Amino acid sequence: MGHSVNGRNLCGLIAGYMLIKGILNLILGFSFMNILILAVSVGLSFGMISSVKHLNKVTALFLAVMVVLNIKDNISNIGFNVHLVYLAEAVIDVFCAFQLVANQDIREFFNHG
Repeated sequence: MGHSVNGRNLCGLIAGYMLIKGILNLILGFSFMNILILAVSVGLSFGMISSVKHLNKVTALFLAVMVVLNIKDNISNIGFNVHLVYLAEAVIDVFCAFQLVANQDIREFFNHG
């Protein structure tokens, strides 16, 4: 059995990562798409912290889709330092997505109450 307080804390870390990632991406490449992704990240982060039912799965799907959409460019341009940052971002996104659906504490946090 998981512990919902640990799940809340882990969701807070993931939400913080998503917000920092969105801001960093906006600084590195200002575009409408990056503004939209940051806005979605803010909404998902707020919803996760509020333990909106099933939002952990929606957020995991969002992170996975972002990886799939961007992985080709991240791998093909691996020689540039900025793209190494994006490749590291993809690895962290996959890890966070996995934690959001597989971590027992996070599941307990979303099923609690």
